[in-house]
Amino acid sequence: MVRALAVASFALVACGPPAGPTYHQDVAPLLAARCTNCHVAGGIAPFALTGFEDAKTMSKAMVLAVESGRMPPWKAGPADVSYLRNPTLSAEQLDTLKKWDQGGAPEGDPRVTPKQVPAIGGGIERVDLELSMPEAYTPTQSPDDYRCFVLKWPKTEAVYVTGFNAVPGVPQMAHHIALYLVPPDAAALPPQWDAEDATPGYKCFGGPFGDRPQQFAVELINAWIPGYQGVKLPRGRGILVPPGATVVLQMHYNVQSGAQPDRSKLQFTLEPTVEKRASYQPLLDVTWVAGGMRIPGGEKSVVHQLVSDPRDFFKLLGSPLDNSKGFNIEAVMFHMHRLGSVGELWLEKADKRRIKLISIPKYDFHWQLEYYFDQPVRFEEGDKLRVRCTFDNSQERTGKVKPEDVNWGENSDQEMCVANLLSTE
Repeated sequence: MVRALAVASFALVACGPPAGPTYHQDVAPLLAARCTNCHVAGGIAPFALTGFEDAKTMSKAMVLAVESGRMPPWKAGPADVSYLRNPTLSAEQLDTLKKWDQGGAPEGDPRVTPKQVPAIGGGIERVDLELSMPEAYTPTQSPDDYRCFVLKWPKTEAVYVTGFNAVPGVPQMAHHIALYLVPPDAAALPPQWDAEDATPGYKCFGGPFGDRPQQFAVELINAWIPGYQGVKLPRGRGILVPPGATVVLQMHYNVQSGAQPDRSKLQFTLEPTVEKRASYQPLLDVTWVAGGMRIPGGEKSVVHQLVSDPRDFFKLLGSPLDNSKGFNIEAVMFHMHRLGSVGELWLEKADKRRIKLISIPKYDFHWQLEYYFDQPVRFEEGDKLRVRCTFDNSQERTGKVKPEDVNWGENSDQEMCVANLLSTE
């Protein structure tokens, strides 16, 4: 009898819960918080991580991707500021993945309460307004099709966009989405451009003008990239949309996986008032746009940089902010194309201090993230901003035996150097 009880006790111990991390208790909540915004069926990632078998199959690959820093995507390097919403796994979280993989990737008991993984701030609080493309569009240009669609803003009173999300109709085909605000006095023009094109929308690069000269000041409301879960602007900030305005949705389609009909949607959180009005202000050198950003073919490291007080330039572009007494930098998003290799931005104070705001040592055209500072950085009288872009036009980078010279342009095989600043007064 004693022997039987001992055997039974051993069996209970042997069949008990795994000693290390399990999928349901430890790994699933971690993946949900950091990975499954991309790694979902039909998403931009090449495989899903939404179930136990998916995760178990990829357990070793996940550990290697996190250890190497490739995943989750976060391209910012060391700087003199800190950022909100950094999805990088902590050492403890990486250790959990390692131990789970080394322990055979056990499933565990789905009834056990999972460990809580704090959110990093992605997502919007609520959807107050949803706009859709007027009709479905199937891309016709390969591999990239840039298309603009005119959306009527339905609100009859001034409101502030404080949260934004995009829902691509075909996620694997959406390279990026940008939304532009057209002021009321120019609202009739984009519908004309749409009417001149026989297919839904009209062809465009960069902003909403396509190959037309810029005819009015335009504001960026927000942008979507793969993995983006929507965002609430920090610290009570908002983008003002006046009554009578029109918005232009720019879709960048990549159809390497095949062209399908798309009808993407936009979601907004709106407020009647905010603590501070925000606006995106693009920092760049106008001489670059005029052809002064030559990147010689075959050169591995070509640097173009600008050092300036950009307030007059922002005013020229039609910034709605009064920058005369300075401005706050709330966030920055770097924009280059396929030859971009390093992006850097500094604030050079009047007292000669230099503050590195962002450094992207391995720029990736496919992961143009927006980096929100944990505290706004103040630009004051006597200060300057230094934006610096490094390009690689070598044979190794381009895959061409004789790479051609490249200059500023809207196409992905041309180049740009822009630091988009989310600013407030």
